[in-house]
Amino acid sequence: MPSEAEIHEQFYHIWSNWMYWAVTNPEKRRTLTLLSVSDEITSETRIKSHQVMAHLAKLVEQIYTKGPMSDTEMAFVTALMNSLAEATMDFMVQHPEKAEEYCKVGFNALWRMIG
Repeated sequence: MPSEAEIHEQFYHIWSNWMYWAVTNPEKRRTLTLLSVSDEITSETRIKSHQVMAHLAKLVEQIYTKGPMSDTEMAFVTALMNSLAEATMDFMVQHPEKAEEYCKVGFNALWRMIG
């Protein structure tokens, strides 16, 4: 089993890649946002997309089950994580000169919340 430091590093790697992908691909980010609320996406497609994200889900679960929100519903924790991610992305786009700082601050806030 990976150490907490290794989990922290893995999670930060995923987080920063997600943030920078969203910042450099605003149209794709917008499309994903629209698809997430679309009635046109079948449950089969949603299940397949969740399977693709299985590694991330496992990592979040490892962090979450040992953290301060372990008694909270995972769906609520995920919603908070997504809201924090969206805020981080928005500030990175609005203040590109501070993008790296916002990426780190957003991650640190997330880690303190669920880690």
